[in-house]
Amino acid sequence: MIAPSHGASTFFVTELRVRAPATSANLGPGFDSFALALPLLAEFEVRPARTWSVEYEGDGDGLPPDANDDLFVVAARAVARTAKEHLAPQHVFQRTAIPLGRGLGSSAAAIAAGVTAGNALLGEPLDRRTLLRIAAEVEGHPDNVAAALYGGMTVALPTAEGPAVFRSAFPRAWRICLLVPKKKLATREARAALPASVPRADAVFNLAHASALVAAILRADGALLSIAMHDRLHEPARARLVPGLDDVVSAARSAGAFGAALSGAGPAVIAVAPARLAARVVAAMEEAADDAGAPGRARVLRVRAAGAQVRVSP
Repeated sequence: MIAPSHGASTFFVTELRVRAPATSANLGPGFDSFALALPLLAEFEVRPARTWSVEYEGDGDGLPPDANDDLFVVAARAVARTAKEHLAPQHVFQRTAIPLGRGLGSSAAAIAAGVTAGNALLGEPLDRRTLLRIAAEVEGHPDNVAAALYGGMTVALPTAEGPAVFRSAFPRAWRICLLVPKKKLATREARAALPASVPRADAVFNLAHASALVAAILRADGALLSIAMHDRLHEPARARLVPGLDDVVSAARSAGAFGAALSGAGPAVIAVAPARLAARVVAAMEEAADDAGAPGRARVLRVRAAGAQVRVSP
């Protein structure tokens, strides 16, 4: 349980466990705004320690060796600064089912878990909207962290007080078909490929298609989603970094998917399909990726309704 200390603002717990989902951002036209939560989880066990330390299950390849640079720790400390509270050092053990460097929000999951844990350790002084603002500041953009915190499908939009979120359930008869290539792609490289400006016609195209995509999901309208799930802002620039992207997207649509898109910065690709055709879609995506010389593993997933969750151990 969480109990207040005597005469102090710090709260004490024996141990807590946090988990946060993978996310797929953009969904085609919703660049840096749209995201879905997926049922691949990052899990964190947190217990009091003399100094901050982080332990990773496995070799932790690509993760920071210094606890001070770990995104979970950075996010938890950012909560304490915002709340103007002292957060005692913790040992953090991390395990994850989220593939790293594939555009599936592994960093957002760590940040969402970090702000959730930090808030719980302090007795939950901050509301979720404030946690989202902190998480977005740590991440640099709000799309993935919004879905990681709220679950479901989210649309994050900027305001003067920080990101606001529209959350929606996802049609129950639809499935996410996810192709995860073996090769990683650094987010910074995918960001660097983006143009500094885009033609007005492309901006208008994306505005219309993003609006239609939200309507398609709210109405569970697969025909409208098929029209809406196209992009001109980021995917054309990133396609050269993701071998076979166009082939995989085309194969998914030909096999019965409503649409397909790069997942976040890539190189993973998601397609949305009716449940009855999902197995056929993932098989087609895998075959197209193999033929393009960029093999990967495809799987069928549901959108995860829950975002980051915390449980305090007795």
